[in-house]
Amino acid sequence: MQRLFSLFFILLLAQGIWGCSDDPLSADEQLRSTIREAETYIQARDLSATLEFVHADYRDNNGFDLRQLRAMLAGYFLRHKSIHILTTIDNIEVQENGQAQVLIYAGLAGSPQDRERSLSQWRGDLLRLELTFLQQDDDWLVSEADWRRATPQDFMH
Repeated sequence: MQRLFSLFFILLLAQGIWGCSDDPLSADEQLRSTIREAETYIQARDLSATLEFVHADYRDNNGFDLRQLRAMLAGYFLRHKSIHILTTIDNIEVQENGQAQVLIYAGLAGSPQDRERSLSQWRGDLLRLELTFLQQDDDWLVSEADWRRATPQDFMH
């Protein structure tokens, strides 16, 4: 089960597709787009695309690096033929040094869920993820992750 939770924070990484607007997106909008795009890649079980969005020096609170993460994701994608995700971004703090701290609550399930249902009603695993993103050129890459199982108290604020 621990590997499942380690996996999910990685599932939330992706390079954003910033759209075709003439107005550049703010860092906050880029990060939100990145997270939405990540859901698509993860649900498609696309290992290569998912790993493109992880910083080469990635580390998490379980001591995983990029190599260990790759092995864990490959195994997870092989074991789970269906992945369904629902995320709620609780907070984004963009810093001047090209970093951002993002707090995300996420639901992960093997069967479809009602997208109108809140995470507090999710039938599957619920996670609290604190992610550090680094900006490289126009991309946001996850460099650090700290996660834990979400509790009912997390949804009462």
